Amino acid sequence: MNRVAKVKELMVKNNVDYMLLGPGSNMFYLSGFSEEQMERPLFLIISQWDTYFLAPKIYEEQLEKLNFNVVSYNDGENPYKKLNIEKGKSIAIDDTLWSAFTIDILDSFSPSRLIKASSIMREVRMIKDDEEIAIMKEGLKIAEKSFLETLEIVKEGMTEREISTYLVHRFIENGADGYSFEPIITSGSNTSMPHLRSTSKKVRNGEVIIFDFGVKYKGYSTDTTRVAFLGTPTDEVKKIYEVVKEAQTKAEESTREGIKACEVDKIARGIISYYGYGDKFIHRTGHGIGIDVHEEPYISPDNKRNLQNNMTFTIEPGIYLPGKFGIRIEDMVYIKNGKSVIMNELEKEIFRI
Repeated sequence: MNRVAKVKELMVKNNVDYMLLGPGSNMFYLSGFSEEQMERPLFLIISQWDTYFLAPKIYEEQLEKLNFNVVSYNDGENPYKKLNIEKGKSIAIDDTLWSAFTIDILDSFSPSRLIKASSIMREVRMIKDDEEIAIMKEGLKIAEKSFLETLEIVKEGMTEREISTYLVHRFIENGADGYSFEPIITSGSNTSMPHLRSTSKKVRNGEVIIFDFGVKYKGYSTDTTRVAFLGTPTDEVKKIYEVVKEAQTKAEESTREGIKACEVDKIARGIISYYGYGDKFIHRTGHGIGIDVHEEPYISPDNKRNLQNNMTFTIEPGIYLPGKFGIRIEDMVYIKNGKSVIMNELEKEIFRI
């Protein structure tokens, strides 16, 4: 069964008459077409009897080459009058569609029910096929090679932003389409803030450096975190690092078909709490990854979903000591034949510069 057919099957089960997707990961997943949202409506519409694009005339040729039916419109026309959508029916709408389009849809079709498309799309996208996993593995090779090449040029006095810029350059040179998110390369006390972007701070001898990075490759994302140290790590850094590594390793080893996502989170969180740092682990243990760098399933305390074969996600516990430093280790994992498989090839030790 192809992807669109699976979506239609779930639409029937969920009593959804139409699905309307805008530019983004859901559209790419079902059609292979990638574009940014703009002021002109560009939709992929799915119903039990039809699948087609509504698009400005400028995209007509591109979309027809993808073997989709296209309803095109010229500037000045009302595109909503060209949509084959019956008023008063239920519509699943893309979560990330601009509110301006959502209001127009409400005004044009007065749906009896409006639901998030993610309630259906996540059930299809969470289970990756072999091709998707192979693409992410290739992307990881590019990301890891680029990381190792970047370590070779890091020296005291460089800014975090300079290192980040060089890493992105290596991504492109090594064959990536770009990055899946702006690299988080921080040093010293900045590393205690998990999502702080790279700054003009200069790296110094005796400091932790966090490298959280990922590439975009053939439409799919990667996400990896490793720890480096400029000089010889202090005893405190080594102690915290070993706690995080134990939590990360045990969580990966526990991952299997049938275990609840919250149980994996509990294992990582329990180890860090055992050593007295429970309140310093301030985020979930991981997140699903695929076309989007953050997607279902989330490895979090409140997610009771059972993990299944071919789900892909990260395992990334951390400890953060405000004003001092933070430590995080992150791998990408998927489940194959009931057991976890680590997709990364990088070692888990501190990379000494």
